[in-house]
Amino acid sequence: MKLRMLLMLVAATTLIGVLGAVKLKQANSAVAEHAAFQPPPEAVTTIVARQERWPETLSAIGSVSAVRGVTVSADLPGVVQKIAFDSGMAVKEGDLLAELDTRTERAQLAAAEAQRDLSRANLERMRGLRDEQIVAQADFDKAEAEFKQAEAVMGEIRARRSSVQGCSSSATARPSR
Repeated sequence: MKLRMLLMLVAATTLIGVLGAVKLKQANSAVAEHAAFQPPPEAVTTIVARQERWPETLSAIGSVSAVRGVTVSADLPGVVQKIAFDSGMAVKEGDLLAELDTRTERAQLAAAEAQRDLSRANLERMRGLRDEQIVAQADFDKAEAEFKQAEAVMGEIRARRSSVQGCSSSATARPSR
């Protein structure tokens, strides 16, 4: 039994030694190949330079962003009645860019003028009656207040209307960010 164990030990040691030697030889040959390796030369192509004509336009798909542009906005709300410029057109400060619809303001002004005229007639009538002491001072004061109120309403509408017209006739363009 000792002999059998000894034989097995010698056989296993010999096998491990042979396998180790083979692997060592393979590793040494791989290191030698790596040291001798040279990369292939770079591929270089040449072409003769010649003059060519490039197209003036180029069709492409993409997004375009302006280097310089403006954002036009109104200071007052309203419906735009007329746009007085074309896209890409050069404009100067003070040029008419857009005109707002002022039909509503004109109708309101006409109604306010009619109310003022009525209030004025009532005031004049009350003034004559007060001078004759037919109406009370309170009624005269009420008629006078109604006339002043009608004048104020008319002034307010005129101011709003001139703001709309001023906005449309002097719209300013501000550079976009």
